Amino acid sequence: MITSFYTAATGTIQLQKGIDVAANNIANVETTGYKATEPTFSDLLYTNIHAAPNTQTDLKNGHGTKLAKTDTVFTQGGLKQTGQMMDYALTQPNEFFAVQTGGTIKYTRNGNFHISEESGLKYVVDSTGGYVLGANGQRITVNSETDDVPAAVYSFPDCDGLSREGNSYFTATDRSGAATRVENPAVKKGWLEESSANLSTELTSVMELQRAFQMNSKIVQMSDEIMQTVNNLR
Repeated sequence: MITSFYTAATGTIQLQKGIDVAANNIANVETTGYKATEPTFSDLLYTNIHAAPNTQTDLKNGHGTKLAKTDTVFTQGGLKQTGQMMDYALTQPNEFFAVQTGGTIKYTRNGNFHISEESGLKYVVDSTGGYVLGANGQRITVNSETDDVPAAVYSFPDCDGLSREGNSYFTATDRSGAATRVENPAVKKGWLEESSANLSTELTSVMELQRAFQMNSKIVQMSDEIMQTVNNLR
């Protein structure tokens, strides 16, 4: 009973993490340039039952599951025409704008740009106030919203190695490799990329995870009741 209790308890904890991933995707269904994450579960250690040391048996005892990893799904989101002169959409799923924020360079697919006036200059910033960078790695200045924004576009050898940050930002890592500038990128002015999270898919995932969570919770309850009964025996 102790094994069943802890196995089911482990399942409820890890499944809750999976529900949190799906809930975050649902919360960002309307977030421009957002890339959905996908949880991957794996089994914990299996042990042989009633088997001598170093022998094989078909009877195995599992010890639950765990959230092994969450992967970013770099699929191209739908493009929405906004008609706004400061909106830009990337048309390739492995490309990013470079933004300077908090003293570091981060990368985003959110091309919802704005103008920030500072010391008589008009800088191009993203939706969170980060400075959009040009091909020379410097902040971009414009005269008005009708000017074309020469934002640099970058790609990475392995986008799966990028580290996710808040506000749909990504940062480079050793695994992703260094950012390389894309020559002549296909960028659509007056358009924005919608979130890649699909509401129906995420709701289905939540229901599946909730059913598994409820099953594990029931096993925890049953195991606890049986242990109490055994402990009360005289």
